[in-house]
Amino acid sequence: MKSGFLLVDKPETWTSFDVCAKLRGLLKAKNQKSEEPKSQKKQKIKIGHTGTLDPFATGFLIIAVGKATKLIPYFEKDRKVYETEIILGATTETLDSTSEIIEIKNQRTEEPKLEMIENVLKEQFTGKIEQLPPKYSALKVDGQRAYDLARKGEEVKLESRETEVFSIKILEYSYPRLKLSLDVAAGFYVRALARDLGEALGSGGYCESLRRTGIGNLRTCELENLITEKHLNSSLLQSGEKRNASQEGFNLIDPREILPHIPVLEIESGRFADFREGRAFPVVAHDKPETLVTIEGQTVGLGEVVHGKLQPRILLI
Repeated sequence: MKSGFLLVDKPETWTSFDVCAKLRGLLKAKNQKSEEPKSQKKQKIKIGHTGTLDPFATGFLIIAVGKATKLIPYFEKDRKVYETEIILGATTETLDSTSEIIEIKNQRTEEPKLEMIENVLKEQFTGKIEQLPPKYSALKVDGQRAYDLARKGEEVKLESRETEVFSIKILEYSYPRLKLSLDVAAGFYVRALARDLGEALGSGGYCESLRRTGIGNLRTCELENLITEKHLNSSLLQSGEKRNASQEGFNLIDPREILPHIPVLEIESGRFADFREGRAFPVVAHDKPETLVTIEGQTVGLGEVVHGKLQPRILLI
């Protein structure tokens, strides 16, 4: 089984785990129809995502396949781009549209004007801010997921933490609907923004829709062959119908395309045995110590240049 990345447009109601599980089944079926040795067919296919999306949300997921799962930590600090529609004048238990809507009487005499919202976003929700995560989140509290505790009706104690809003723009506004685009730091909760913005406006707020449109330097509008719900629900792999990888939408993407901020170092093919066995060897040093390592244009792993020597860290093939 080859290693690499898949780019998915997550459907609504699917969890990030659902996507991984479905892809694991599809790739296993595809692998079993290949001509790989039987010893390889029995290997468990490793799959993981680089950042959770709530079930009600849609949009961009980067999925790591095979040994590329070892590179997932390199995505943890990637900033995210979202489009969201916030409903003012109400809230919900989960801060999204999946639970009962609770109307909130506006504390102000008038509905919030566009100029007022613009000023509040600029003054209170731009740059580095403190944010209290929603109690319905995947964060762990005493070893348990916060959403599991919340569903049991137990008290969920979470602490505010610093995050950052790089840009926030109003796309449309017609009370009570407010559509925003956001460029934010990793770990930012858009549902918490809906709650906090609603409180700042004296009207309450919840997130009716959420779509992730970018991760790091990647934008869905610029990408081809995103895996969609149609691909995830496809029976082509099980039917045995022969189609090429591009038709199925399962081309594995090289780490160099997904991690452009990590430099690349080409080594001679004769050095692969050293790299595979974890032995350091002399190379021309980079400005940055960490580097993706290639042989004849193929990414074989990630290493670290220390005192002029390449120290293998992660083997991808």
